[in-house]
Amino acid sequence: MRTLSAHQPVYLPGLILFHKIALSDVFVLLPDVQFQRHSWQQRNRVRNGKDAIFLSVPVKKSGDLSRTIRQTEIADEPWRKKHLTTLKQVYGKRPHFDGYFPAIEALIEAEYENLSDLNCALIRHVCAVLELEAQIIDSAELNHEGESQDRLISLCHAADADAYVSNVGAASYVDEAGFSAKGVTHYWQAFTPPEYSQGKAFIPNLSIVDALFNLGPDTAKLVRGCGEMTRHLGVAQAALASG
Repeated sequence: MRTLSAHQPVYLPGLILFHKIALSDVFVLLPDVQFQRHSWQQRNRVRNGKDAIFLSVPVKKSGDLSRTIRQTEIADEPWRKKHLTTLKQVYGKRPHFDGYFPAIEALIEAEYENLSDLNCALIRHVCAVLELEAQIIDSAELNHEGESQDRLISLCHAADADAYVSNVGAASYVDEAGFSAKGVTHYWQAFTPPEYSQGKAFIPNLSIVDALFNLGPDTAKLVRGCGEMTRHLGVAQAALASG
């Protein structure tokens, strides 16, 4: 079995995305989906004392409501300094901050043509740090067609994958029989949100940087151990709700 999953490039994603990548032989980035303002595409959560705050990447305004993440340009604002200063203030004393921050700092400080390039660079870096074995491909590198589920099936065929993994958020539009009819077995990501040491009362659903700065190399084991694939949507939904 050769398993594929896909996702739009989001900013500093959380454990759940890297767990899905860990389940996959091939992971396809989808930067040509429509950009949505104030979504995970341009922001994510980190700890700030007893609470969580958003780090948001500002983007240039556009009258094109159909523009994609790849077409979305980062605004000329001093957001990089704000993000990096926040990370230093919040995580500077955590046990693994010094080992992981410099590379993340360099990626955030780099110049990118668009939001997608920034997000993809960070995702690829974290996958390398976690030693995830999935082949990471930009959808533009594969000959595919169609929209929504048809696009996903086409990507599977283009990558010689015979299985596809969805997270439970896709339950509203996934037609499992439709996958099967095209020779692709559909699986659900059964992700159980893990609790780990943050030095204070635990806050769930933060960016992957929170785990890296707190756990260091043990983050890789955490990512791989927080779930599995299942053919049953109910099992996946129950796993997610248990966290």
